[in-house]
Amino acid sequence: MGNNGLVLGCLVLALGLTSCVTMTRNALFQQADAGANDRDYARAARMLDGPDSKKYYGDKDQVLRYLDTGMLYQLGGQPDQSIKRLEEADRLIDENYTKSVSNAVASFVLNDYQLEYFGEAYEDIYVNVFKAIDYIQLGRYEDAGVEIRRVNTKLNLLEDKYGRFADSLNASPTARGAVKPGRTEFHNSALARYLSALLYRAENRPDDAALDLRNLREAFATQPNLFNFAVPKLDEAPQAPGTVRLSVLAFTGRSPLKRANNLRINTLQNLIVISQQTEDAAGNLEFTNMAPLAFPGVEQGYNFKAELPEMVLRPSRVTKIRVLVDGVPAGELSLIEKLDTIAHETFALSQTPIFFKTVIRTVTKGILTKKAKDAALQAASSAGSLGTALAFAGGLAADLAVDASEQADLRIARYFPGRASVGEFDVAPGTHTVSVEYFGPRGELLYRDPGVAKPYQAGGLNLFASFDLE
Repeated sequence: MGNNGLVLGCLVLALGLTSCVTMTRNALFQQADAGANDRDYARAARMLDGPDSKKYYGDKDQVLRYLDTGMLYQLGGQPDQSIKRLEEADRLIDENYTKSVSNAVASFVLNDYQLEYFGEAYEDIYVNVFKAIDYIQLGRYEDAGVEIRRVNTKLNLLEDKYGRFADSLNASPTARGAVKPGRTEFHNSALARYLSALLYRAENRPDDAALDLRNLREAFATQPNLFNFAVPKLDEAPQAPGTVRLSVLAFTGRSPLKRANNLRINTLQNLIVISQQTEDAAGNLEFTNMAPLAFPGVEQGYNFKAELPEMVLRPSRVTKIRVLVDGVPAGELSLIEKLDTIAHETFALSQTPIFFKTVIRTVTKGILTKKAKDAALQAASSAGSLGTALAFAGGLAADLAVDASEQADLRIARYFPGRASVGEFDVAPGTHTVSVEYFGPRGELLYRDPGVAKPYQAGGLNLFASFDLE
């Protein structure tokens, strides 16, 4: 192989590292997404949960596997299968978080996508919400109550959890004490409060149910950026004599995905300047959010590139949801929680530590690579043009490898819904067919969930849950 071949080989190796890293999950999931788009959720679940699951999920992505398949089984009306997967996801989230705190040094050596995924904050919260819905569908109200209490506990400890994560990172000798914890406004889930109220109603504890409904309204009053819409009308009074209270939950849209944003890092003496490269409305790249960061000991003249994940909402086409009982319109549903907005809001809890540790790791690794490259070039200069060419190619390969290792971790669950809506209706005891119609922005019918005939009786929890990921 000639000199050009050796140089080309080094470049191919380096670019190969990049292509392996940048292969997105989106392309792999097209077939499963097609099944979900066709509302054949069970087929999509079997595809991701079958013998070919390693095609979609690596060993470090098992939280995602169980979140995705657990949600798809729930969407497909298989609560038993859903509970098994969501329970495993819940367990692994706790286990992987504990590992990440105890092994913080690895976070400064390895990129996040090389570590075991422990879930976004909203995934950790809503896994219990949807487990509770599964249990309600099975009539296991005590188990559902346990899940709702776990939601409230997690919300109370949410900032503390990510504060401990930031503290563990700062304990690393390479951290320089710069990693800051994120903050969130979210501390009270209206959806969880509503499910709790339903469970208390089923236990004939009206005072506790009324308290949860008051806490639901408080969620709107104390978190106006997250609940910037009208409080749904939910009656605290018992249903009319001789009727049964029918509760309908409908979930629409899809949870956010992630995309990568570029960071440019330029060093001055004891200081780095960070700018973010994003696309404007016309698709042109522009630098924004320039910010200096003290970095004692760094020298002037280095330039590096890294990536950060950004959470991107996936808007729903649904603008109106109507409930029919035995084919007769009973009323419309009201929005109770924007799961996608909460996902975006709580992303700041992990995004802030990710930013600081990405910058620190990129600068530290980049400077070491640059110094090693300079030393190799100086040593190779005495070997003539071949030595210089090989050293240059090796240095370029090292630069590309550093860039590849600093690509954004874009892992995220794919099949959580984006929004939840609710409504309550009094119906005569007996067997009814409840169906839900989803309408688009021009009043067009997008989908009709036909439901099935089932008994609705006094003294129980009569919940009908419907899903449309439009």
